[in-house]
Amino acid sequence: MGAWVSKKNVLIVAGSDSVGGAGVQADIKSCEAFGCFSASVITAVTAQNTNGVSSVLAMPASMVKAQFEMVLAELDIDAVKVGMLFNEEIIAVVSAFLKDLRAKNVPVVIDPVCVAKSGAKLLEDGAIEALKELLNLASVATPNVDEARILGIDFANLPCDMVLKRTKVDEICEDTLYLKNGGVMKFSEELFEPRVMHGAGCSFSSSLAAILAQQSDLVSAIKMAKKFVANGIKNAHKSKFGARLIDHKAGLNG
Repeated sequence: MGAWVSKKNVLIVAGSDSVGGAGVQADIKSCEAFGCFSASVITAVTAQNTNGVSSVLAMPASMVKAQFEMVLAELDIDAVKVGMLFNEEIIAVVSAFLKDLRAKNVPVVIDPVCVAKSGAKLLEDGAIEALKELLNLASVATPNVDEARILGIDFANLPCDMVLKRTKVDEICEDTLYLKNGGVMKFSEELFEPRVMHGAGCSFSSSLAAILAQQSDLVSAIKMAKKFVANGIKNAHKSKFGARLIDHKAGLNG
């Protein structure tokens, strides 16, 4: 038997994606690729594939709370990734636990999921303000341009450091880091055909959390996470609908 090695623990708070390309499934695969152990709090179950979402079932807030309690009783958490939250009741539960984790200086990456790539709503209208408020508990948030618009993000008065995803999408995919203190940096990766988008945002934010769990600085973590997702897209897994699913195992290669 080899020597016992303690892995970093990443807590994933997100919805389930039945086809496995996004959501908690993509998050677990991303964290495992970076050598972290993944625990999860499931906020919702979705019936979806890369063509769209047919149904969403949110977990009761009490069940979300119970999952947090059981995970935290056993594991010391080194980073948190937050994805789909769906409603105000779930956000209220998540907020209470994030406050405790942030008090212990645990990095928290929030991907403020509002709408699926297919256009399906993954956040109730009444929860928009609550989700915006939750960003105050993030170390870094990773909205795409549409999510930033829905949330009404004021880039002159940010609640946290923010990676604005897909500020430019043509032959490259450009993301822009807006620091809470006013700094701005741009990051680019070549875009490959086919242009897989399903799960790209989830995979980026969870890999970012996994890298930050290992005490990386934010700029290095963003570069590594972008490269990881780009490689996963380059080696996309083929389905009946085409090469649309990120291959997370291939993400660290190339």
